[in-house]
Amino acid sequence: MTFEEFLSEWRGSVPYIEARTSGSTGEPKCIRLSKEFVTESASRTNRFFSIASDSRLHSCVGADFIGGKMMAVRAEVAGCRFSYEPPTNRPLGAFSKSDRLDLVSVVPSQMVHILDNIEEMPEVKVLLIGGSAIDPGLRVRIIDSELTAYETYGMTETASHVAVRIIDDVHDWFETLDGVRVRLDSRGCLVVCFSSGYEVVTNDLAEVATDRRFKIKGRWDHVIITGGKKVNPYDVERKISSVIDSPYMITSRADMKWGRKVVLQIEGDDVGNKEELIEMLKKMLSPWEVPKTVEWVRCLPRTDNGKLKR
Repeated sequence: MTFEEFLSEWRGSVPYIEARTSGSTGEPKCIRLSKEFVTESASRTNRFFSIASDSRLHSCVGADFIGGKMMAVRAEVAGCRFSYEPPTNRPLGAFSKSDRLDLVSVVPSQMVHILDNIEEMPEVKVLLIGGSAIDPGLRVRIIDSELTAYETYGMTETASHVAVRIIDDVHDWFETLDGVRVRLDSRGCLVVCFSSGYEVVTNDLAEVATDRRFKIKGRWDHVIITGGKKVNPYDVERKISSVIDSPYMITSRADMKWGRKVVLQIEGDDVGNKEELIEMLKKMLSPWEVPKTVEWVRCLPRTDNGKLKR
């Protein structure tokens, strides 16, 4: 879908838009979001970032994704200037250093290019980073750059983000936007509650400080049961982030002895000593968290918008 096609749909008489889920937890599916619900979401973001009629919004995310659609809707709601570009890992190339953008949406891989070419980039007031998790190393680079960037939390079902946190050395918790509250269900997963009474039950394991502040600990449907022990792959990945430079993920495979065995997959050529790596990991992890298998793979499986497919 192009932005022209989406804006025609948005301005049409049908009271909803159609959007596809990412497929990170199963097959992607098409869902309908009421335009009233989508407008409320856009208005929340506009108020938070002080977007007005004289602002300029730009999307590096395509109109196929909810993140791209919502940038267009925010501009429509604010009555401000909107621009976009075909999704690429070399974003903002059409702008000069003298250009100024108020709000720009990107995914982590695009953020890498921005940081690599920061001296050539236009002035951006706020960068919104969504689509997939931000690597710890990338987070450090963003902080060192002194760019104003926000990590977002949300999904297609919530019409893009419902919470944000600025990427710095201070803020560890996501803060919900106005009109949104959170709680935990019996599994310890986050439930997003809107002032209208509508709720979205997620599979995201979370820690909740207040009804507006939370941390994501991983996904309930990604927890690995191995030898009767529960292993959260996100916890393991955080613990070992200092010793692996390439993209990697913790996943699992069926095993006769353990039920599921923990597997570490590393993207790239097999240039490491597996035994030495496992011995190093044993010093950092609980016994049941230590990968039984280490594999180098050509490319980690990802969805279209960059999320790891575990």
